[in-house]
Amino acid sequence: MTQDLSGGFSNLCPTRSRRVSVLIICLMLWGLPPFPAGASEYDFAIPEAEPSAWSFGGRITARYTWHRLDDQTAGYGRLYAGTDPGTNAHDGQAVAELSAAWRRSSFQARVLTRHAYTRTFEQDTWDNDIYEAYLSWSPAPNMTLDAGKKPVLWGTGYAWNPAGFLNRPKDPDDPSLNLEGRTLAGIDVIKSFTHGSLNNFGITALVLPVADDWFNTDFGQHGDVNTALKLYLLWHDTDIDFIFFNGPDHPLSLGLDFAKNLAENLAVHGELAFQKDALTPDVTSGSNFSQTTENQISGLLGLRYLNAHDTTFIAEYYHNGAGDDDSRIFLPSPDRQRNPGKDYLYAKISQKEPLEILYLTTWVSAVVNLNDHSLNLQPGLTWTPVTNLEINGRIGVPIGDAQTEFGEKPDRFRPEIWVRYYF
Repeated sequence: MTQDLSGGFSNLCPTRSRRVSVLIICLMLWGLPPFPAGASEYDFAIPEAEPSAWSFGGRITARYTWHRLDDQTAGYGRLYAGTDPGTNAHDGQAVAELSAAWRRSSFQARVLTRHAYTRTFEQDTWDNDIYEAYLSWSPAPNMTLDAGKKPVLWGTGYAWNPAGFLNRPKDPDDPSLNLEGRTLAGIDVIKSFTHGSLNNFGITALVLPVADDWFNTDFGQHGDVNTALKLYLLWHDTDIDFIFFNGPDHPLSLGLDFAKNLAENLAVHGELAFQKDALTPDVTSGSNFSQTTENQISGLLGLRYLNAHDTTFIAEYYHNGAGDDDSRIFLPSPDRQRNPGKDYLYAKISQKEPLEILYLTTWVSAVVNLNDHSLNLQPGLTWTPVTNLEINGRIGVPIGDAQTEFGEKPDRFRPEIWVRYYF
C-alpha cells in the first residue's frame, strides 16, 4: 500500500493540524506578558539609566558668638592674659565642608574636607583639614574591610562616652557637627540569627598606627600601633557592646555599653569603662598641676523619654574616673579635659514645633557639676524654614561661685547663632 506525499503535510488530517496550530498559538499568547492599555505595535521598553558611581555634597556654616566677659574669673585671666578686650568679645567663623563619595560593585570610597576661617579678638586663622578619606570593600554581604581616615563613634551616651576610647569630643547640643576621623585599618563582620534570644552578633577589629605630624598623635609616640576590638550583641532586644583598646603608650582600656527600649517612648542607655594605670590629675599646691597614674573606673547611665506632645526628655549621670573634686582642678589649662570634675548631670528638654510653628524645635539643656553645684545653662532653638537651610541659636549661661568649674568660666553669658546650608 502506497500513499502520495506530493501534497505535503497539508493533506494529512487537516482538521487535527488546525487544532494543533490553534493550541500552540494560544499557549504562546498565554505565555506573553500582557500589553499595557493603549499600547501600539511601535511600543518598546527603555532601559533604565545606570546610576552614577559618584556623588558630591557639602554644607556651609556661618557662626557668630558674642562673649559677655567677666574679668574677675580665672578663665578670663588665662584666655586674655596681656590683652584688654573689655567686657565684650566677638568671634566669627565660616566653614565649608565638602564631600565626595564613590561606589562600584563591592567597593566604596568617601572623602570629607573641612575648610574654616575663624576671626577672634586676638587673631584670624585659616584651617584646612581632611576629616574623612577611606576606602571600603565588602567581599561578602556581612563583611566590610576599611582603610584610611574614618570617624569612630562608640558608646551610647549623648553628652559623654566614657567607653568611647577612640571618640573625638562632641557637642551634645549640636548633634549634626561633623567630627574628625581616625586613621585606621579594620574589619567588620556581623551575623544574624533567626532563632533564639541572640538576634545579631558582630565583631569590629581596628589597627591604629601613630605617625608624628600626620595622624593619631594623641594615641602615643611615632611608630606605635594601637589595637581596638568591639563585640556587638543584639540580645533580648538589647544592644550591647564590649570594647577593648590598648597600645604601647596608652593604658589598657575595657568598656561596656548598652541601650534598650523599655517602652515605645522610653529608652535606657549606659556605659562602663575601666582603664589600667591611666593618667590622673594631681593638684599638689596652689595652682600647680601634675599627673599620676592609677586605675580608673568611669560610668554613665541615662534615660530618654518622649511624651504625647512631642516633648523629649534626656537625663544622664556621669562619673568621671579621671576627675577630681578639688576646686583648683578647674583653673583653666589647655591640657585638661572638657569636664574635669568627678560627677555630672546632663539634662535636656526639647519641644518639636511649639505653638504649632512648623519646622521649629526649641530646647533647654544643663550640665551640672554635682560636686561644686555649679552649672552651665543653655536654652536654644533649631529652625528649618526651607529645605537644606538650618538656623540654630543658643545662649550659654555659666552659673556658680568662685573656685567652681562654671563659676570660673570667662563669660557671664554667651549668645551664639549659626546658619547651615546643605547642597
